[in-house]
Amino acid sequence: MTQGKVLIVEDEFLIALNLKLEMESEGFIVCGIAADGNKAVELSRKNEPVIILMDIYLKGTVDGIEAARQIREFSSALIIFTTGFQEQSLKDRAMALKPAAFLIKPISVEEIKPIIASQLP
Repeated sequence: MTQGKVLIVEDEFLIALNLKLEMESEGFIVCGIAADGNKAVELSRKNEPVIILMDIYLKGTVDGIEAARQIREFSSALIIFTTGFQEQSLKDRAMALKPAAFLIKPISVEEIKPIIASQLP
């Protein structure tokens, strides 16, 4: 069963590929992978994902939190932030956007599924 379109925003190729394979094995459609914030905004506008797995630290000048803020201007996609860092100031900044979750890496699809199930109809 198809679960919905997912955009993966992750600048580490192997992590992005692993998430893609895991999400697809659970029936999700991965509509794109972005390694930087500008590309994430562009792909969100173009592909209209229902779920965005958003790494916070990305390549380029636009981080995941700023990309999510820009995406919020035109999309109601469910945003799940992921990061390898546990700084409170970073978490506070991300939580101001009211994401579905703020997860510390490493993450797995088993961790993501219940969050999605509780947020989507």
